[in-house]
Amino acid sequence: MTRPDHPKGKCCGAVIAAWLLLFIGTQPVSVADDTGAAGQSVEAAEFMGMDICEACHEDITIGMRMNPHGQAADSRTPFAGEGCETCHGPGSLHVEADGESAAGMLGFNADKGESTQRQNTACSACHQGGSFLHWPASAHEHDDMACSSCHRVHTPDPVLERTTQAEACYQCHTSIRAQSYQASTHPIREHKLVCSDCHNAHGGMGPAQLRQLSINENCYACHAETRGPFLWEHYPVTEDCSLCHRVHGSNHPALLTQQGPQLCQLCHQDIRAQGRRHVSRFLDFDDADAARGRFIVGLNCMNCHSQVHGSNHPSGAYLLR
Repeated sequence: MTRPDHPKGKCCGAVIAAWLLLFIGTQPVSVADDTGAAGQSVEAAEFMGMDICEACHEDITIGMRMNPHGQAADSRTPFAGEGCETCHGPGSLHVEADGESAAGMLGFNADKGESTQRQNTACSACHQGGSFLHWPASAHEHDDMACSSCHRVHTPDPVLERTTQAEACYQCHTSIRAQSYQASTHPIREHKLVCSDCHNAHGGMGPAQLRQLSINENCYACHAETRGPFLWEHYPVTEDCSLCHRVHGSNHPALLTQQGPQLCQLCHQDIRAQGRRHVSRFLDFDDADAARGRFIVGLNCMNCHSQVHGSNHPSGAYLLR
């Protein structure tokens, strides 16, 4: 191994330094302007400060001071750093162009050819970890959605406001909007329940980007009385709430997937009580007991089996009490 003070070692060090200067030090990093073409180097653009931005964009900068991103006293916000340029990038070239060109500044506008990756990288510089932990594997990221597709920064964010969040989600999830207008539904239209109460749009470990690991755990957050454990369990209940309920809306009572007793008869097709046969399917009557069959079908299994989610009563084996 050559010593650093050896003449040969000094020569090699000089060659390496010259090589680095030639191939790295002289190569500026290019950025893209609003036309998508290669623009000036990053070194050529400088930060101008908030006063320069406000001279042209006064309405935006005034509004930003009422925005969580615009709190200069909070070291976590963009305005505590370089102001607008913290997110949009240095603006000296933009000023020199009299605002006619973005000159490499990020405008968070896909219509101008700005890539989703570049937009989201700017946001993820601050928004990472916690509820954003699973974003790289989320459905929205997989669909190449930019943060600005849903969120607004210069104006009140419709996603963060409970009275407008559902409509923001409905822009894509139109079938869910239709279900929310059915006869039986969660109080979504009344804004008592919003999408983010159950789902994490930035990704989650559970199905359908739920906040919990399973559908049942998600439901138990509000419906704790159905959690159990019960002395007498109803096994579909412990397996998956959505086996019986449609969570976004249904035309049957209690958001059921079907009306009773048809729903119960999907599993209970041959039930006998006190030696007499329960009707097993709709229109499954026999001539000798047609009146009794119609009586059962016309009502509901839960008229008698009222503890359908489970029972702790010693005599509740059949979920009657």
